[in-house]
Amino acid sequence: MKDFIVNITKLTKAITQQGFGLPLILATTKAHPYTLYNDISELAEDFTAETATYKIASRIFGQNPAPAQIAVYGVLYDAVEGEAADLVTALNTLVETNNDWYFLVCDRNDADIITALSGWVDTQIKMYFVTSQTLTTPAALESERTVVMYHDKTDAYVAEGLVAIAATHDPGSLTFKFKTVNGVTEANITATQLAALHEGNGFSYIRKMGVLQTTEGMTTSGEYIDVVMGADFLKVRMEEEAAYLAVNTLKIPYDNQGISMLMSCVDRVLKQGVSQGIILQDENGNGVYEITVAKREDTSKNDIANRVYNGVRWTAKLAGAIHTGTISGILEY
Repeated sequence: MKDFIVNITKLTKAITQQGFGLPLILATTKAHPYTLYNDISELAEDFTAETATYKIASRIFGQNPAPAQIAVYGVLYDAVEGEAADLVTALNTLVETNNDWYFLVCDRNDADIITALSGWVDTQIKMYFVTSQTLTTPAALESERTVVMYHDKTDAYVAEGLVAIAATHDPGSLTFKFKTVNGVTEANITATQLAALHEGNGFSYIRKMGVLQTTEGMTTSGEYIDVVMGADFLKVRMEEEAAYLAVNTLKIPYDNQGISMLMSCVDRVLKQGVSQGIILQDENGNGVYEITVAKREDTSKNDIANRVYNGVRWTAKLAGAIHTGTISGILEY
C-alpha cells in the first residue's frame, strides 16, 4: 500500500524508469513463466520463428533504437473453449509479483480479447498497443490506455513496433504521429477509410511525401499517447520522490518546513516534466506550472493528529505538439 498517492486530473478533452521502457508480450500458445529477454536469439530458444510471439518480439527488437529488454508471459489459451477473461485473470496474477513493465501487447487480436485487455489496462498505470485488421475496432473501445492501429496484413504488427519507439524515449518527449516503424509496409487503406478510422480514434500506417509513417498518435479515447504517458510519469515519479524523502529522513516534520520538503519533491518532478516536453515552457525557458500548499495552521487538527497531509496542489500547462497547420507566404518582385 502506498503512503503517498498522487492524483492527476487532466483538464483537456482532446513505475520505475526501467518499467516505462519495458514491453510485455502476453503469449497464448503455451504456459510460460515471466521471463526477460535481451535479444531475439534468446527468445528463439523458447518461441519458434513461426509463432506470433517471436514475430512481435522481432518487430520490437528490429527498431532502432530498440528496448534493452522485453518481457514475455505465457498462458495456454484455447481459441475455441477459452474465455478472454482467463487472460485478465492471468494478468491480475502476474502483476502481484511482476509489475515493473508498462506496455502490454498480445499475440492474439480477436475482438473479445482486445475488449478484455483494453478493459483491464484501464484499471492499471499501463498502456495496451494492438494492431487490428478491423477498421471499426477503435471506435468500440473508448479507452484512454488502449492504442489501436489498423493494418490489413496480419503479420504487420505495426502498433507493437511503435511500442519500441515509445519504450526508448522519455515519456511525453515525442508525438506518435509521423513515426516510421522498421519492417512494416504501407497499409492498404483508402482516404475515406482512413478518415473514418481517425474519427473513431484509431490510426494507420501509410506512405506520405515518400516516407512511411503513422497517420496519428492517439488512444481510442481521443487523448494523445504522449499526454497519457506524461501524466503517468509525473504520478509515478512524485510518489517515488515522496516515498524516498520519507525513507531517507528521520521524519517529515508536520510544520511548514516539512510541508516545504514535500513541495520540493513535487517541484523536482515538474521540472523534469518541463525538460521532457510534458509541461509547457514560457519564452524564458521556465516551466508553466504553479504549486500551492496549505500551511500547518490552515490544516485541520484531526489531520495533524492522524499524520495526514493533503495540502499540496499543482497545476501545469501541457506542452502538446504540432500535428497540422497552415503556412502563408507572399511572393513579391
